[in-house]
Amino acid sequence: MFTYLIETLEEITLSQLNIFIDGSWLYKACSPGLVLASKTENLDRGVRIDFSKLNKSLLNHVKKSDNNCKSISDLYLSTSLFSLPNDFDSWPDEYDFILPEQVEKTKKGLFARSKFVQSALDSGYSGDAIYRPLIRTWILEKLVQNRYQEKQVDTTVVALLVRSAITRSNDYHCVITGDSDILPAIKVAYPQYSKNVFVATTYPDELKAEHRQTAFSLGSFEFNIPAFYLQDHLAEIIQGEYIYTCAHCYKIFTRLRPIPVHARPCCSGCNSLRT
Repeated sequence: MFTYLIETLEEITLSQLNIFIDGSWLYKACSPGLVLASKTENLDRGVRIDFSKLNKSLLNHVKKSDNNCKSISDLYLSTSLFSLPNDFDSWPDEYDFILPEQVEKTKKGLFARSKFVQSALDSGYSGDAIYRPLIRTWILEKLVQNRYQEKQVDTTVVALLVRSAITRSNDYHCVITGDSDILPAIKVAYPQYSKNVFVATTYPDELKAEHRQTAFSLGSFEFNIPAFYLQDHLAEIIQGEYIYTCAHCYKIFTRLRPIPVHARPCCSGCNSLRT
């Protein structure tokens, strides 16, 4: 009887981890030339996240503060995936301000983002927060000018997380974002955020000044669970079977075959400098 009561109490105190991703921000953070790519051997290539590995790494992060958090529960990724009209390829013929290369670039970008989203869905993330608006000419113009903003993604992430944090107050809730506007909104809607909400983001030492400012803004919030910095865990969350840290420059790289056990791992850049 005593053993049964102990087991029951353990079950009652167990918590789960719920993860909410600002997919538009994370997709951009993984893009060529940005901060995550700068930690790999190929700055000009995007970083491919293994979402199952990401979930596991986040859960291990929470366990350092509360070992009673044993499993993953709700998984949401919010972003926009544009639907293309049937006549999209003919837009350069119909509109003087649209160029053929802009159409091709948009199609390639949509294909890449679709693969990113599908990877998350294959790892158990819900597709309920993925928007699929029909692309319009004015949207394409803003995309070309890098002025298009997906505000509905921000508000969706906040709404989903706050609802989960209130209804599942014994759980932990992670928001993956680099948008400094999200946390003030969470704080207003859920003042108790610090006890069971934490953020996964990038370091304040970003390559671009505007990103550094955002990272510092996120870091100014106090959490019981410390922030999870993606750069620190890149080797844990990147896609690939054989993942290494270069012994010389400490860049992350992957290989199709394992490096011999007694050989020091060396990235392509450092290997090319060998004489």
